[in-house]
Amino acid sequence: MLTRSHVAPFLRRERGVIGVIYLADADGRVVPFLDRLCRLVKRLEGKPRSTVIEALRRQERRVRDAARLAGIAKTILDLCHFTPPENAGLAPAVRDAVFRARGRRWPPVPGDHEVPYESAGGELGRSAPELRRLLYADAPGARTLGRAPRLTGRALLARYNLELARGVLLDAERITITARGGWRGIFRAIKAARLMHVVRRAGRSYQIEVTGPAAAFIVRSNRYGVRLARVVPALMQAPRWRLDAEVRGADGTIAHFRVRGKPRATGSRAPVGGPGKRARYDSAWERSLAADFRQRFGRDERSGWTLSRETSPVTAGEELFIPDFTVRHADGREAMVELVGFWTPEYLEAKARKVAAAGIDNLILVVYRGLAVGKAGDALAALTTVVDAERIVWFAAQPRATEVVRAAERWAR
Repeated sequence: MLTRSHVAPFLRRERGVIGVIYLADADGRVVPFLDRLCRLVKRLEGKPRSTVIEALRRQERRVRDAARLAGIAKTILDLCHFTPPENAGLAPAVRDAVFRARGRRWPPVPGDHEVPYESAGGELGRSAPELRRLLYADAPGARTLGRAPRLTGRALLARYNLELARGVLLDAERITITARGGWRGIFRAIKAARLMHVVRRAGRSYQIEVTGPAAAFIVRSNRYGVRLARVVPALMQAPRWRLDAEVRGADGTIAHFRVRGKPRATGSRAPVGGPGKRARYDSAWERSLAADFRQRFGRDERSGWTLSRETSPVTAGEELFIPDFTVRHADGREAMVELVGFWTPEYLEAKARKVAAAGIDNLILVVYRGLAVGKAGDALAALTTVVDAERIVWFAAQPRATEVVRAAERWAR
């Protein structure tokens, strides 16, 4: 991610509000230049990292703003995949042997440059040219570009603008995230980054308040800031989102920063959201249920039912969960669908507690019955004490859309 030195030249504070000067392509020359950068890095696959860095630095003669190019280059390098050279792990032993051999023949005299390598090569059983290659093979600049990012100039422009926004958050004390859809990916990113957060209801939607790296009680703010930055790309997958942050300046004052994304806002200078990507499923059973629904109801407008992936978070006491699907009728009724596939008794008990705490009267559970033996059978039977038995759709092989819709006809609200 970009550092403060990459971001600071493009920040403006006015009346307690932080503005970012995003990179734009007003004259139509920026995107073609970024396309050339992407092609350049692609041609350098197999070259050392130091060579890639130098090739990007030499592009300064083509631009007016070296600070912009430095940030763009850092963005590209962060997206590249570098691998260490073969036998790079031997570099410390090679240095030790070569330096000791040089010490035994000190001071050096003209013409004995190869002597330490030949002496160390005999000790390590390797040739002098190989030792020269391995001497600093563990240096960051020696890592080889294995795969360049598959980006277009326009995609790189959007990514760089996103990195500028992420850089501002390094000094944030508190961040509030509001999104429409895409909650599953957002919560996964927050949990994976191990961020301190609180979920609040905001009208018909939800907000996540995340503790920022500049909060007074954060000990390792730099490390926490890097973890926080990982959440922002997850926001980009949401159809519509907004991020509000309270940012502490060098003088100790607090300023407000806002960045938002909308679908198909490709002309915007700010980071934008996704245009509604193809649904991703967590299991083969979820994929099977969606496919069965499309086959049986997707083309039948008379049914009035539609199936959508995910919905808003549902609070359950101090916890929350996101049902897998929402079944909606044309008359406005809807039911939430939670699919419980492979499970353990402990998992099922925890799920039952969440359902009971949430008190949702239009939730339908689609439960796999194949594991209902022994203690698991007892846990499954106990589920009906929490959830009305008629709101549970059992399946033994594949979940069926007709049974889910039949349940929705009764329980949708």
